Amino acid sequence: MNFGNINLILIGVGIIVLTTIISLIKPKTSFCSEKYFNKLESMYGNIDKKKTVKLEVLYRYVTGLEYIAIGLFTRRLDITILAIILVAIITTALYYLIRKKYITI
Repeated sequence: MNFGNINLILIGVGIIVLTTIISLIKPKTSFCSEKYFNKLESMYGNIDKKKTVKLEVLYRYVTGLEYIAIGLFTRRLDITILAIILVAIITTALYYLIRKKYITI
């Protein structure tokens, strides 16, 4: 393992640990700001705030796991950069496709 892989693993672990700490400290509906909820309500209509928070936490966990997996399974720098870009695009696209159906009431 080289220095870049260790950094990716540490970033992934950091994201997971910080998300867990934030979600345990803050109440379930204050994980996201009220401004964010208002923006989503203006876009989608009535939303379920608890489901929205669950989806945000899940998205952060998945992002952390992606960094860990990329750090563990890639060897060369160019493949690592391509993997990060590809996985980020796929995860973000799936997040926005799922979000409307999951959070609306």
